[in-house]
Amino acid sequence: MKNEVLRLSANRFSALILDNEVTVGEFVTAPALSWTRLVQRNGVFQVAEGYPNVLTAAQARFEMKNWDEVSSSAIMGALAELDGAVDYVLFGNNAGQGLPLAQCLPSILIDNRAAVIYANSLPEKSAYERLGYRTFFRRSEAVGRLLEMAKKANRELSLFFVNTIQHNERNYHDP
Repeated sequence: MKNEVLRLSANRFSALILDNEVTVGEFVTAPALSWTRLVQRNGVFQVAEGYPNVLTAAQARFEMKNWDEVSSSAIMGALAELDGAVDYVLFGNNAGQGLPLAQCLPSILIDNRAAVIYANSLPEKSAYERLGYRTFFRRSEAVGRLLEMAKKANRELSLFFVNTIQHNERNYHDP
């Protein structure tokens, strides 16, 4: 994951989003942002075929049914090795499913380069706080906050996405 982000984010403000693919529509903005989906193959993260591209509403609808194979252990290992490869990391809480992943981010990134995002509430907030997380906001605020950070850094924003919940025809529900 680290090498792929570094390779594609030269001179850009890179934000890594670890979330559920059905939430991708929350990150659509005009003008459309650079969008790269990272997928795991045999424990190694790589850019999915057809990426990077831009995140439009049509692309977000496509992403909702673009079901990746998800390996929590592979994601955790990649996060532990992330170091300073990204400018910012967002963890989708998803009813607490983001908590085990958030535990693996290096502590140097947790305090001021990571946030936990959620839909309407965050009952697990105190558990994240025990890990050192201090920034929490609704998923709908994410793009605005990331754009502001990128502007302060005087760089364009690029979004990198890792799906954290494995869906298929039997467990997928169209929002």
